[in-house]
Amino acid sequence: MYHLLKLVRSLPSVCKNSVPVSVKNKTSTLWISVSQFKNKLIDQSRYYCSITNESSKETSNDRGLEEARELIEEMKLSGRQVPQQISDADLEHFASIKSKKQREKFMTFMYRRECLKLKNKEKRLEKREQRKIESEESKEYETPLANTLFLKLNPKRILEFNNWKLSQGMKFGQNVVFDFCYDQYMQRREAIRLCMQMSYVIHANKKAKESFHIHFVNHLEGSLSHKELVRTTTKDAYNKMMVTMSSQSLLEKFPKEDIIYLSPDSPNIMRTFDDTKTYVIGALVDATQIQKGLTLGIAKRLNVSHVRLPIDYYLKWGSGGNKNLTLDQVIKILSAMKETNDWKEAMKHVPIRKHTGMKTCGQNQPTSSGQEPAAKNNFIFSRALRP
Repeated sequence: MYHLLKLVRSLPSVCKNSVPVSVKNKTSTLWISVSQFKNKLIDQSRYYCSITNESSKETSNDRGLEEARELIEEMKLSGRQVPQQISDADLEHFASIKSKKQREKFMTFMYRRECLKLKNKEKRLEKREQRKIESEESKEYETPLANTLFLKLNPKRILEFNNWKLSQGMKFGQNVVFDFCYDQYMQRREAIRLCMQMSYVIHANKKAKESFHIHFVNHLEGSLSHKELVRTTTKDAYNKMMVTMSSQSLLEKFPKEDIIYLSPDSPNIMRTFDDTKTYVIGALVDATQIQKGLTLGIAKRLNVSHVRLPIDYYLKWGSGGNKNLTLDQVIKILSAMKETNDWKEAMKHVPIRKHTGMKTCGQNQPTSSGQEPAAKNNFIFSRALRP
């Protein structure tokens, strides 16, 4: 680059302010200004610098993966619990771990998971052989003309029916949005749990009488949740998901007036289900540390209305009760409210292990304004007053 600029400066005075450039498919030359020529050289230098930076990043990543493979082989030779096969994503995660104890814990976890997979595979093979034996025995007693009044349902037909139901929900169903802007607050294992819960959400949407139109917003390609969702579901299944995915923000996709953000920290209580509104659920799994006020803070930042489910007014909670609901449980509650408009029926989708039973009718029910009922000034004395 320096030599080319020096050559441009040493041009004669006649073409001092212009440089000859050859044009394709033409014998003539085109004269451009020196400033334009310098700008082109600078752009080319920036382009080559960016290529070198990307190549250096790739080489550093390759070195890290090679070092991780060498460490795993050393752990195998030392007799530690190491899986036989490791995927590329797990290898990258192992290379990103810095402490020695966490690496050993991750390897033992992967080893145990591989052993469970092998045991389950053996059980499936045994069951398949038993089914073959039973089918061969039943064929001996079957008549040649079997009863064909009811057609047999194949798994393929069931899958087609479920996909048809979900496509109907995508055309005519109510919008339910999952906001994927919480990747920075989650670890990798929490992102994996999030992907598992998303599969349960789609399954619950299949089973509902009226399926929702599920949207993913702020779902950026290359993010933590996107990588784990592609890895856990495989790329073909990810592309065939009956869900509308978008990298746009919530306000870019939907009008502000129709949005209701569900947050467990909101002071407003959800009393009824509105078919015309768009309910937003935060795609967040905080298993290691409960992140209080995150969803409420984002709802206030976006200046949208926010509510919380009235689980405190319909369920009894014990001393060790866990009020954290999974994403598929929230979807089941919303679908039950859409079908029945009865909170008691909707609260049946909360697992019994989390609460001690349903409350009686009218006990601590939310007021008509949606706010918490005011506490009464009832004073209880431990002993009677002396005259």
